[in-house]
Order: sequence, then C-alpha cells, then structure tokens
Amino acid sequence: MFFILATALMLNCGNKTGKAVSNTDSLAVDSIVVNTGVDKHSEAYIRQRIDTIYKTVGKSVYDCQGNEVSYIKNPFNRDSAYCSERYYALMKEAAQLCNETGEILYDYDYWVCGQDWSDDWSYKVAKVYEITDSTALVDLNIHNFSDTQTTIALRFERNDWYIDDFSPSKDGNDDKNYLRETIRQGLKVREKAKSLVGYWGWVGDDGPELLLRLEMNGKGLEVTECNIYRLYGFDKTTVSFDGTELSVDELEYDEENEKLNHEFHFSAHLDKNGDLAGDCRIRHQIASRDYVGPLTLRKGYFKYRDGAKRNLSDYAE
Repeated sequence: MFFILATALMLNCGNKTGKAVSNTDSLAVDSIVVNTGVDKHSEAYIRQRIDTIYKTVGKSVYDCQGNEVSYIKNPFNRDSAYCSERYYALMKEAAQLCNETGEILYDYDYWVCGQDWSDDWSYKVAKVYEITDSTALVDLNIHNFSDTQTTIALRFERNDWYIDDFSPSKDGNDDKNYLRETIRQGLKVREKAKSLVGYWGWVGDDGPELLLRLEMNGKGLEVTECNIYRLYGFDKTTVSFDGTELSVDELEYDEENEKLNHEFHFSAHLDKNGDLAGDCRIRHQIASRDYVGPLTLRKGYFKYRDGAKRNLSDYAE
C-alpha cells in the first residue's frame, strides 16, 4: 500500500499534471516507465516526453506540493534538466565567453519563442518524425501573442530524450553551429585579452591619476586594482573586452536614499602607440567634482602629477 501511494505521488509530480518537476522527480518518473516496458522510441512516448518538458514552461510554474513558483525566481534549470549533454555544454561555454566579451548570446527566450510571454502562452505537439535510435524531430505550434511553428531536435541519451537543438537545419545553420562559432570567436578574443594583463597608468597633461590593474582568471579578464592615486578606489569593478573595445565599469546606487554613491566607466581601445585611449566618467562621494572626459593609460607606466601632494587632481580637492 505504501509503495502504491509513493508511486502515485511521484507520477503526480511528473508529466501528468503539467507542474514543474526537479531533476530527481523526472528521473523517478522515467524509472517507472522503464520498469513497465514502455517503448521510449515510440511516437506516443516522445509526445509524452515533450509534454513533460513543455508543461513546465510559462510565466508561473508549480512545485510538487502544488505551490506556485515564479519562473524568473525559480532555481529549476530547464536547460540542464532537458537539454542534451553536448548541447548544454556548448551553451555554457558560449555564455561564459559572451560574459567576457560583453556580447549577448540570446536576445530571446528559446523556450517560449519570444522576448516576452503572453498571458495565454501555450504549445501543442504538431508532429513527431524521423525517429531513429538516437535522434528525432518534433514540430511544435507555439502561441505567444501570435501563432508560430518551430522545430526542435531530440537526442536519446541517459535513457531518455533530450533537446539537442532549438532550430535544427539540414544545411548546418542551426543553434549548435551558432554556439560553436560563438565559442571560436570568443576564444580568439580571450587570447587578445591576455595582452592586456598588467598595470596601466595615467599619462597626459590633464585627467585623473588612474591606476588600473588587469589579470586573467578562469573566467577571463578581471580588475584587481582600480584607484585614483592617493584619493580613493573602486573595488567592485567589472570588465569586458570584445577584441577591440575595453569597458571597465562600476556603479553603486543607494536605492533607499535614491542617489548614486559612485560611478566608474572607462571605454577605450588600443591606439597606434599601444596605449588604452578612450573616454572616462568618474563620480565618487569623496571627490568634490566629477570627471567626464578623455583618458589615456599606458601599460607599465604611471605619471605622477607635479605637486600631487598639494593638488591631487583637477576634479577633487
């Protein structure tokens, strides 16, 4: 009797109700199907599998206790749970490289087929075809403000079907190709970024005495030092480099008092002298004045302003 109740509970949290499931829940349901001898390569099973996956998509989902969970705040990772291992690995690597370069990997939600979700978002499995031992194609009708037909490719692994591409194409112009190309370009940019590692110091006759230090870690470039000499520093600075433009940023906003505490933005490129030349915007609560204007940094060099002890900068006294 206990076994029957436990089995019913797991099924209720699986693909029968359309409520969100965790990785563990999904595996539990799949194990039951295996034990009953269901043919997982049949069209009927594949339709049920897609139903299990896509019923978790929407503005709100539910856990196994029936509690509503906001999709945005939901920790459930649909990509890792329902994408093939090779496709998810490509997604993660491409996303990391885009994070380094400041590029956007996807400007839409491939699960809902749009940038936003309509309140009446829905899906319907239109066709399951070209089923082999390891692959299958599924046509879906998606309603998201308007009706759209899309195709997904499936891969059979880990004893079940997983999404292997959201836009399969026989000419190779598919999502996996896009992800591979993004990775190739990202790795080239990462190699260029290595030349930026080191100390960069202010040069010129007018401007803030900025000292910037860049290093490489497992996730690309990072800022380990960013300060205005003898005045103040920024310790939560982020950096991106797309192969041409370097962007260093930090922004601290006091929401309670609705005011900007400090801001740092430096957008630059390597000029013909090998210097980082660009525009800089600095605002800090310690500085008496803001700085907005051109700035040039030279690697391994720092020009101390004459009389720095008396006149630390042109914008802060």
